Amino acid sequence: MKKINVNLKKKSYDIFVGSGAVRRLPKFLKTMEFSGPVVMITDKTVALKTSKIIGPVLESIPNDILRVVLPPSEKSKSIEVFQDTIQKISKKTKTHRPVILAVGGGVVGDLAGFVAATYRRGVPLIQIPTTLLAQVDSAIGGKVGIDIPEAKNFIGAFWQPKIVLIDTDFLTSLPIRQVRNGLGEVIKYGVIKKGGFFEFLEDNIEDILALKKNVLEKVIFKCVSIKADIVAKDEFDVKDIRIILNFGHTLGHAVEAASGYSKSLNHGESVALGMVIASEIAYKLDMLEKKSLDRIKKLIKKAGLPVKLKGMLVEDIMKAYSYDKKFTKGANRFVFPNEIGSVEIIEAIPELPIRSALSEYVE
Repeated sequence: MKKINVNLKKKSYDIFVGSGAVRRLPKFLKTMEFSGPVVMITDKTVALKTSKIIGPVLESIPNDILRVVLPPSEKSKSIEVFQDTIQKISKKTKTHRPVILAVGGGVVGDLAGFVAATYRRGVPLIQIPTTLLAQVDSAIGGKVGIDIPEAKNFIGAFWQPKIVLIDTDFLTSLPIRQVRNGLGEVIKYGVIKKGGFFEFLEDNIEDILALKKNVLEKVIFKCVSIKADIVAKDEFDVKDIRIILNFGHTLGHAVEAASGYSKSLNHGESVALGMVIASEIAYKLDMLEKKSLDRIKKLIKKAGLPVKLKGMLVEDIMKAYSYDKKFTKGANRFVFPNEIGSVEIIEAIPELPIRSALSEYVE
């Protein structure tokens, strides 16, 4: 079991990574001296696949447990589902402030986190991510929120968890597409930070896809360590430090929104496409060498992630991109690689190279 601390002074918290991490939950609740109800927010698929792991842990907790089960879809991150979840919780927790327990992937973590941030002006949150994507990225750092039809995560807040329990045992139940989905975020870390992580991924991508335990734990620990360090330096994303975590997300989020959050394209696949297109724009702007662009595309393809997009219009993606939250004073902001292991934040990119790059990868 490995431990990483997110150093945020009074809001600091620990992240535990390893097999059996979820079994720390009862002891942690006891340490909190929390006797109120525990609200577990999950989705139908997660509830079925993780019951053997999470069930005995919940049974050992003396607190009342309320389960809220969401549909397993990005569309659960909607105002309607948020409101319905709040109403279900309020009926059962009228006289006590609950702890919110997010058990699931990125959608569950984002929605449950936003519920925790807003219900009764904020209640404690515990993140138990069950997918690779959530374990390496979305469960850490306190960004929570919901979508609107036009844009992803357009309504949100910063709400740090009290603890994050990353149990690698959950990953054995993942279908291969969900493993690849997580690799979209994993590869991002290899591009934005020096230290040989990208090269490690190039050498070990098959073992990661095969869920080799020792390699997988190294990957998760590395990604979490990188993100914890960045979040500690720029919790609220205002110092141009945390923004590098958005590499691939500007156009990736636009692709998701333009698809109507279709199940045919998940978040990691969208981020992979966003990284390819952002790297192509950087190449067109003479920021990135061709060999580095090719290495990024090759690793993404080797991970089983898409480097081309079919059945979508460039115009629809551009419309969704116009809602990007990184726009400031009317100017766009992109995270572009200048080499593998280093990125820059560039503002006011003309529309032509964006459209040109999209046209190469959207068929």
